[in-house]
Amino acid sequence: MNKFWTIVVLLSASALITPAYSFYNFTDSAQTSCIDPVICRLDSMSLAMFTRDKLFVNDAALASSINMPYDAIPKYTEDEIKEKLKLIPSIIPMNYNPAVKQFIDFFAYRRRGLMSSCLANSQIYFPVIEEILDKKGIPLELKYLPIVESAFNPVAVSPAGATGLWQLMYYTGTQYGLNINSYIDERRDPVKATEAAADFLKKLYDFYGDWQLVLAAYNSGPGTVNKAIARAGGVKNFWAIAPYLPAETRSYVPTYIALAYVMNYYQDYKLVSAEPKRELYAVDTVMITAKVSLKHISDVLSIPVEELQFLNPGLKAGIIPYTEKGYGLNLPINYFALFVSKQAAIMNDTTQIIQNAMPVMTASTKTIWYKVKSHETLAKIAARYNLTESSIKRWNRLKNSYVYAGESLKLVITTYNSAPSASYAQAFSNKVLEKPKTDSLKNQGQTSLANTEIATKPDTIADTISTANVKDTNVIQLDKSCNCIYHVVQPGDTLWSIAKHYEGETIDKLKADNKELQNRPIKVGDIVKILLQ
Repeated sequence: MNKFWTIVVLLSASALITPAYSFYNFTDSAQTSCIDPVICRLDSMSLAMFTRDKLFVNDAALASSINMPYDAIPKYTEDEIKEKLKLIPSIIPMNYNPAVKQFIDFFAYRRRGLMSSCLANSQIYFPVIEEILDKKGIPLELKYLPIVESAFNPVAVSPAGATGLWQLMYYTGTQYGLNINSYIDERRDPVKATEAAADFLKKLYDFYGDWQLVLAAYNSGPGTVNKAIARAGGVKNFWAIAPYLPAETRSYVPTYIALAYVMNYYQDYKLVSAEPKRELYAVDTVMITAKVSLKHISDVLSIPVEELQFLNPGLKAGIIPYTEKGYGLNLPINYFALFVSKQAAIMNDTTQIIQNAMPVMTASTKTIWYKVKSHETLAKIAARYNLTESSIKRWNRLKNSYVYAGESLKLVITTYNSAPSASYAQAFSNKVLEKPKTDSLKNQGQTSLANTEIATKPDTIADTISTANVKDTNVIQLDKSCNCIYHVVQPGDTLWSIAKHYEGETIDKLKADNKELQNRPIKVGDIVKILLQ
């Protein structure tokens, strides 16, 4: 059971319930201009939620707070603000300077609608974020970072592709174990994304030893911060390197400090928190072991599809893909008994039968240590294992491409496997496979396809036969529609070595039958078609 979703289930959009006429409290047109890159990004994300979900209510107290005249909002001197900043329990320095003051005024006086929605969302996300940050041993005040990044919008996507509460890029997400594909994006999952972001922040702190530099690196990347440090003469201080940082990163730390301040002292500025539109309710996690659409589940359980999507933000296409271990779907806890009683019907989504019948390709990695031989080059080693020189250099922290005999290199090898789905295996359990002309596969230590017969020419996709009983991952499928075998390229494969596996094959014949491989070398994961004679 997902502990976070058991406590509360809300997307940040549900808290954006500011009256339509008062999302911003501008007194003149000049104030509506986008004055800062971070503010521009926050405005676009919060307005996207506001427009998409249309969560407006006529709450008089909330409207009065947001639309409060400037003169009626309490004002504080610089000394008072400095003292308030000191009282915030924070390991991260809460410095005061004109830039921080500017952003405090901006959020406390001119973005009151945004702050009201963030206050509501903090009730939802702070408990889970604080728990994870505490578990990882990093400052709890980093819980304010998702406000700077996404205004608490778990499905926010930046123009650069950063996604979720923590605005993680694709490479960063996958590097820290998040599943991202055409159906699932775990950067949108509040719990998993927070786990990944916390690990990333901890790694940055291990490198810099300064949390303000960590914030800068989180925004613009370590490379940008390192260059700024070098240009500043090697000093590791955010305020010293700020002139050498991009505009957005220069304002990133002041924005963070200002938001932390306003979130702590919102009542002093007569700010009122918005209230969620949906009620809070507990959920349970059920395992889905087939490819099923949310619409199908909605129809079977009579639960709005919008609620299912709302409870499962990581599903970005409205479809639960087939996975070997199953997918954990969040359902309101009062639907659990109904799910159990109708589980068979839920798993039988007829709109997904064809997709369920296709084999699922999975990748696995293993690390080996390779001892460099005399006269070997990095390029030669990379080609042998279908790797790139840059990857080998990164794994071994090499500054150049020079390697010497006897040196041990760390290599991460990826292999690909065909894992037919359960419905696929069941559908074709009584089918037979076509036998290649020779037992060359068996002679090479592979499972032979002997004692099988050729079926009639297929009329549908259901007549494409999977070699589910073939243990070797090189042969993933025999397709009777083309009388051919599909060979998945493995590390170390070449067209010459593949041709040796199959009688009558030559390099030229392989290229002729696989036109996409004529003008480039093969790489791991390529599918090579072998026509049977």
